[in-house]
This record gives sequence, structure tokens and C-alpha cells, in this order.
Amino acid sequence: MPLKRARAWFAGVALASLLGCSASVEDQTSQERSLLVAPSRNDFPDVANAMQLRCATLDCHGQAGRNLRLYGYGGLRLSPTENPNGNPTTDPEIAADYTSVVGLEPETLSAVVSHEVDPNQLTLVRKLRGTERHKGGQPAVEGDSLDRCIVLWLTAEHDPNPCAEVINAPTPGNH
Repeated sequence: MPLKRARAWFAGVALASLLGCSASVEDQTSQERSLLVAPSRNDFPDVANAMQLRCATLDCHGQAGRNLRLYGYGGLRLSPTENPNGNPTTDPEIAADYTSVVGLEPETLSAVVSHEVDPNQLTLVRKLRGTERHKGGQPAVEGDSLDRCIVLWLTAEHDPNPCAEVINAPTPGNH
């Protein structure tokens, strides 16, 4: 009898061990699937500066209560000692803007960056283009400089030229 019990115990341990390996392989596969990709952090300053001009004012995404919160010149400042129209946007503000943008819909964003889905799947793009209700109106038209600046960055095809066009465009009333 003791030999049968020992064999049964050993078989149970071996089975549990095999199941444990199987579970860890499944977990690893699940972890690999859950890795998300985001657009380039290095290319984001161009995009942040372009977005700030049309989206980061104090009455829009430059206020603390927004889920897409943008910091920088002309709007909400990360440091309480900075004035909205004071110093240029700081590196920590650009980093906070990046975190805010990529944190909105991380799974969908990852699929856009990987070219698995169209950028229109992102709320950010739909609101930008006015295809979804946006309290701030339609900040861009599909294909214009701001739209290209943001969408090319989102799809990992960043081109600084459309961003520069937005940043260097004359502001209304300042000819």
C-alpha cells in the first residue's frame, strides 16, 4: 500500500508540475499579447507644440479636469509657479502631454501604431476631425497640417513638416 500511495503522490506532483508549466506558457503568451506599443516619444515634441496651439487653451484641454490634459505655453502649466503665457513649454510638460495622449485608449492606439486598425478608431482622431461630437468644435480637417501632424505620428510615420506648418502659421489677428 505505501508504494501505491507514493506512486499516486508522485503522479499527482508530476501532473501538477506539468500543468504549472502549461499555465506559465499560457501566461507568457497572454503577456506577449498584452504588450502595447505607442508612437515615438522622441518625435512627440513637434506634435505637442502643434496640439497646444489649438487644443491646450485654459478653456479646453489646458484645464485640470479633462481626461486629455495638455500642459504648456498658453494653457495649464505643470508647475504652479509658471504663467500660462510665460516661459516656453518645458520638457516635463511635454512628457506629461505624451502620457496623457497615449493613456487615452492604449489598446486601440497600439493597434493604430501597428497598422492593424485605421486611425479613425481613436476618439482623439474622430474629435479632431469633427466626426464625433467635440465641445471645442473641429480643430482640424482631414488632411490639413494639424491632422497630418497628429495622424502621421500616431501611425509611426512622423513627419515634422506638417507640425511646423501648424506651429509657424500666423495666428488670427496677428498678420
